[in-house]
Amino acid sequence: MERRRYNVYRLALYHDLFEAVLEGTHNEGVAVNLLIDIRWMEVARALTNTLHKASLRGPIRPLAADICHLFSKAAVSAFGTSAHAEIPSWFLQNNECFLCSCLHKLLVTFTQQMTTAPLQMQIAFTALIDIADGLKPFLGLPHLALSTGAHALMTAAANSRYDFLNIMHTNASAATLCFAELLAEHILEESKGDEREADSPLLYFARSKRWQVFAAACVDCFSPNESFARLYRLAKATQEAPKKDASRLFCLASAFLDADAREIAEVPTSPEPPKRAIGTVVKAYKTPSKVCRSAIRKRSAPFVKLVQRLLATSGA
Repeated sequence: MERRRYNVYRLALYHDLFEAVLEGTHNEGVAVNLLIDIRWMEVARALTNTLHKASLRGPIRPLAADICHLFSKAAVSAFGTSAHAEIPSWFLQNNECFLCSCLHKLLVTFTQQMTTAPLQMQIAFTALIDIADGLKPFLGLPHLALSTGAHALMTAAANSRYDFLNIMHTNASAATLCFAELLAEHILEESKGDEREADSPLLYFARSKRWQVFAAACVDCFSPNESFARLYRLAKATQEAPKKDASRLFCLASAFLDADAREIAEVPTSPEPPKRAIGTVVKAYKTPSKVCRSAIRKRSAPFVKLVQRLLATSGA
């Protein structure tokens, strides 16, 4: 299959943009216009090349605040608002695809260059996580705005149509292991005290099938005391821990069905009027039963069936 060629003019344009952003010398108006639509493959390639080049010179300045500001301005410029609920889904999806593509390209770039120093890879991956931190309010899931850059990058990779994590763990290159260790350090640091929270990075890592497959394939390459090995053990412990709220869930589900049945049974039926005989013909009159209008009965039948199946399969 023939590979698509880059548009060299667009590639050069975004190279200039990202180099200026990394240096803090960008023109805000130009940057905003270029960041409204980043679906083009040249955009991710330009950022990957820029991060790779900048990592050779040393640490990269914090980028999260500037990235968040620029994408917020881009949303306002294009849609009149930066409120997540009012932004079209294509804008959010483009941003997720952009992050995924950058991560994949960065892993491939460093994998192909066997002589790359670990410090250089750490600098580039740290900058990408920082960019994800700035982009998190403009990704598909709204709760990511209150989370971290590592969580946002994990979510984007897990939701990608192309499962590049499955490809990268097969060779367990130095770049893959470097990124895994750096990601684990961020997750462990950011999840302190909220390991059991529903939206914590640790819990997402533990419950994501893609990330668990990736982790299982790479964990043997780490010593027990390294961050990724500790994260893997903690994720497994989280998965195997007894779910304290499970019994509450089943109690609520049972109460839901019991209340439903009880309300049906307690619906008062109108008394039948006495039968009247007209000549030899007996006519019976009956007032229609009152239809139950409770909140539960208004719920959809598929939902009630789903709750019933949940209780049946749980053995409750």
